[in-house]
Amino acid sequence: MGDLPASLRRPPAGPHLRGQLFQARFEYLRREHGPAMVRTVLEALEEPDRAALSGLEREGWYPLGTLLRLDRAIARLTAPEDDGIYERLGRASARHRTEWLGADARLYSVHGFLARAAEDHGRFHSFGKAAYRRGGFTEGDIAFSAYPETDEAFCRASAGYLRAAVEFLTGGPAAVEERGCQCRGDAACHFWIRWGEQAKSHVPVSASRD
Repeated sequence: MGDLPASLRRPPAGPHLRGQLFQARFEYLRREHGPAMVRTVLEALEEPDRAALSGLEREGWYPLGTLLRLDRAIARLTAPEDDGIYERLGRASARHRTEWLGADARLYSVHGFLARAAEDHGRFHSFGKAAYRRGGFTEGDIAFSAYPETDEAFCRASAGYLRAAVEFLTGGPAAVEERGCQCRGDAACHFWIRWGEQAKSHVPVSASRD
């Protein structure tokens, strides 16, 4: 009997993520910096991480720690002293998640999309929990909790992902403020998302960490 398709395999022990999150990072590198930078970043990783990413599959499972180290390597090699790189990496993941909507994107409810994102958390993460709460007509809170590893870079990427996804759905501005963070000892990372007119009075993501 042959191996199961990647989409049907159970994740290994420990925190793992689907391969498409890694693929989004590499596509960002190719688009913004060229194929040579992909090789440079991979060479900067330790051998166990390079081995883990060998034969990367969209639906495969890969260690969370490898993604965190990959993001740090990308930042160090392409945007030193620029924390905005993590939000840009998150935006790259949003392209993957929303591209299937195509021309029909404007027909989707933002609340529905964010609620679905919380429900689907387990499809892309072998760890943690997610919940969405509507806060108003054009705002709401999505919370991620019970993460075994935390990293501010991952939180910044999550904020970039959420902002880009909502902007894609609405065709207008969106704002994301992280009001609670597991990195600071809070029980959950709470991302308050606003769009349309509500987004114009937003607090920058970085300001919520000061």
